[in-house]
Amino acid sequence: MMKKLTFLIIILMLGFLVGCAQMSPIGGVQSNELYSDKLHTIDPSNHEAMATYYEEAANEMKAKLQDQKKRLEDYDSHSYYYGRRGQDVRSHTTANIRMYVNSIKENMKEAALHRRMAQEQKKQEFGLRREEATDSPLN
Repeated sequence: MMKKLTFLIIILMLGFLVGCAQMSPIGGVQSNELYSDKLHTIDPSNHEAMATYYEEAANEMKAKLQDQKKRLEDYDSHSYYYGRRGQDVRSHTTANIRMYVNSIKENMKEAALHRRMAQEQKKQEFGLRREEATDSPLN
């Protein structure tokens, strides 16, 4: 009887821990939650809109990066306010700064890629229109 009760308690505790576990990576959640809804509304073939979207995301990350830099500066100038948890605050803030810098770089790469794709798309459309104009029976 005692073994069954112990086994049942262990199973219940494991079930509770599994239910509380986070299933997605933290970095993905932080960087994607802000703009994921807007990204799904943009037509994938509209490269101008996609480039604008990524530029706006980068600008948002730049603002957050500045906030984190100010927080780190405040910590460095008043580290005695933070007591024992000061090192945790500092390391967490520097990790956030790294994450925002990487996010800005990725968003700017995506924006540049979509700008180039939009230019290529315009060139192709202009070329097709030009061919249609020269092939028309009126000429």
